[in-house]
Amino acid sequence: MGQFDQLTDEFFSALEFLKKLSAEGGEMTALCGACVRVLPVQRAAILIQERDAGLQPWATSDSVAARVEAVQATAGQGPAVDAAVAGVPVLVADLAETDVRWPGFADELNRVAVAGAVVAGSMVAVPLQLGVVHFGVLDLYRAEPGKPEPYVISAGLHIADLVIAQLVAGSAKSAHAAAQWWDQPLTSRTIHQAAGIVLAQLDIRAPDAYALLRAYAFTHGLSLAEVAALVVDDRLRFDT
Repeated sequence: MGQFDQLTDEFFSALEFLKKLSAEGGEMTALCGACVRVLPVQRAAILIQERDAGLQPWATSDSVAARVEAVQATAGQGPAVDAAVAGVPVLVADLAETDVRWPGFADELNRVAVAGAVVAGSMVAVPLQLGVVHFGVLDLYRAEPGKPEPYVISAGLHIADLVIAQLVAGSAKSAHAAAQWWDQPLTSRTIHQAAGIVLAQLDIRAPDAYALLRAYAFTHGLSLAEVAALVVDDRLRFDT
């Protein structure tokens, strides 16, 4: 049995085990957990490319990954964004030193760190794409800084293919099964709802509504999800 054949078997075994443990609709979270179980990484996240809104986190293995992905969604820049655009893996040897490549991403990470949630280590962002179809990005994190070894990258690319296969298979099943795989996270739904409200308030295009939400979040030290919640709760308006 080849090295990647064994990795494939281990991944699907871990996925089935974690799916049994997860609540209904937790299939994507189980995918992240399976990545952590079979790869030499400590956390993982799946981001989906959404129309107008850009990359949005749909599942993470833990709260640390969730914080980093919220930062990327708010800043609209970072390793995952570059990986999605370029279609190749993007390596980050040290998450504490990203200010040159992505200043907005670095500023948001620093804000999170000041709030007491220190984010450190390294990561590799692997695009999830099938031919010309771009699903999103698989982010893989290691707790310690340092350039990821070649095996981490090659194995990550292989696992990314398996993740894509699961997403495609899930969408091709019954409507109920597809909904379990593709159930949009509550934060993402709130962001879309808020963009719709801003669009109606200002009579602007959808991309501009998302950009306005992102800009407000960035300048006020909030996450995109926090700003969206304020808009949906009518505690923040853009037409006054």
